[in-house]
Amino acid sequence: MEIDKIDEQMTKLLEKRMNISKAISEYKKEHNIQIFHPEREKIIIEKNKGYLENKEYGGLVESYYDNLMYLSRLVQQKEIFPQNEIHTKPYKSDREGLVVGYQGVPGSFSNEAMLKYFNNIKENKAYEKFEDVFKAVESGEIEYGILPVENSSTGGIGTVEDLLNQYNLYIVGEECIRINQNLVGVKGATVDDIKDVYSHPQGFEQSTKFFDKHKDYNLIPYSNTAISAKLVSDLNDKSKAAIASERAAKLYDLNIIKKDVNDLKNNYTRFIVIGRDLECDETCDKVSILFSIEDSCGGLYTVIRDIKEFGLNMSKIESRPNRNNPWNYIFFVDFDGNLFDENIKKAINTIARSSKYFKLLGCYRDVKYK
Repeated sequence: MEIDKIDEQMTKLLEKRMNISKAISEYKKEHNIQIFHPEREKIIIEKNKGYLENKEYGGLVESYYDNLMYLSRLVQQKEIFPQNEIHTKPYKSDREGLVVGYQGVPGSFSNEAMLKYFNNIKENKAYEKFEDVFKAVESGEIEYGILPVENSSTGGIGTVEDLLNQYNLYIVGEECIRINQNLVGVKGATVDDIKDVYSHPQGFEQSTKFFDKHKDYNLIPYSNTAISAKLVSDLNDKSKAAIASERAAKLYDLNIIKKDVNDLKNNYTRFIVIGRDLECDETCDKVSILFSIEDSCGGLYTVIRDIKEFGLNMSKIESRPNRNNPWNYIFFVDFDGNLFDENIKKAINTIARSSKYFKLLGCYRDVKYK
């Protein structure tokens, strides 16, 4: 049949493409170039959609090449990060005199976490989006970036987790801060004056009980709690309010209308510090990995069994949808350990062999909630 001949040709072309992808990985490894280039992949997809005579197939071509390039990344990932090889650079323990980036504006929780973690910062840079921080670290514009990755009451921050998968960067540290959300507004504003409230969606999620009592408020999602506070300050309107920190309120000359509106008083956010190199020393005690599994019965159990058999204390497991493979998931796992420990090395290699896709995210010092 004609379709069988086409399938045969496509299989041979796929093999040829993967061989070329493998060869490209050597160049990327030598020049320390990241595997994933989203802008480049978008250009490739649009170019190939242009070859179509029947434009109705545009969506199919987009999906096809999205998955094809995902498979190419898997091949390159195995070449650039082969099993049994874990090369680390010395852990930079002082973290002083550095150029550091964060998402948001002064007064944001990310800004607060940055000031808590780093000493004597040489220069700090604020970025609009989480991905902008990743790009800045990758390009060398900044030495480290700090980003929120998990909240104790609302869970993981999916956008940041997805970016950890996409970029060839590492977690080199973490910080944890207590989050106290407040309803803030211009001077003279009261709870009864408020009509519109601006906040990052997490601020709303963390304060559901308060907003259940004020169902007449119009909740407007915004990119950052501190940016929300700045907006309210700029608008100078008693009917506008924001959910933000006390520090942001002071910075933007706002009053706290209602203090501590978050549901849980023990409300914490964990931040990760990302860098270009895998850093580790004997004081590091936490390992982060991600992996995907074959879509088969017992696939996840096999990896969890590996973790148990090596006696690892797993402190977190979380799943994220794999956008390249519908109804398939990527799992994020944290466990106690150090990369200099032979048992940990063996465990990582065993988990990698049991996984369809595997990535070592980092080894760093665990910071407990405090």
